Amino acid sequence: MGFIRIVGGDLRGRRIEVPQGGVRPTSDRTREAVFDVLGPRVVQDARVLDLYAGTGALGIEALSRGAREARFIEGSPPVARALRENLARLGLSERGVVHQADLARIDLPAEAGAGFDLVFLDPPYAGDAGPRWLERLQALSWPEAGALVVYERRKGGEAPRPARFEIATERTYSETTVTFYRVPAP
Repeated sequence: MGFIRIVGGDLRGRRIEVPQGGVRPTSDRTREAVFDVLGPRVVQDARVLDLYAGTGALGIEALSRGAREARFIEGSPPVARALRENLARLGLSERGVVHQADLARIDLPAEAGAGFDLVFLDPPYAGDAGPRWLERLQALSWPEAGALVVYERRKGGEAPRPARFEIATERTYSETTVTFYRVPAP
C-alpha cells in the first residue's frame, strides 16, 4: 500500500493510504491546482459528491478545506473499505460517508441524497462513463445558488457539453484535463 498527502486545509500534510491496484489517485499537483481554481468560497460549507471516488482524495481534500460533508461513491469493495478506514483515521467519519455501488450499472444510491454544491467526477479514463454521468447529473436537484461539476479525464479528448451545464474553465495538467462545469441556479 502506498500513500498520497493532503495538500491543503486543516489536514494538510496528513496521509491518505492508497490500496494497490485498481486506483488512479489524482496527483498532488492536479488536486492543488483544482482547489486553486475552485477557491475557498466554493468549498467552504459545501455538500460534496465524489463519484468514482477511489482513494477519496478529492472529497477528503474538500473536507480538509472546510466542506460541510462529502458523499463518496466507489464500486470496488476493498477500495471502499480502505476509503472508510482513511476517513476514520483522519477523524472525518461523521462528515464523510462512503457508499459502495457500481456506477457503471446504477444511478446514484438513494441514500447518497441530492442538493450537492460541488461534484467531482473522476471515472476510469477508458470508456464512456464520464459523458454518461454528466448527462445523468443534469437530472439531479441542485442548490438555489447553482453548483460546480469538476470532471477529470485523459488529456486530448473533447469535453462533453451537456445541455444544462456551461463550461466555466478547462485546465490541463500533464496527462490530465479537468473541465469545470457551472450548473446554473434552477
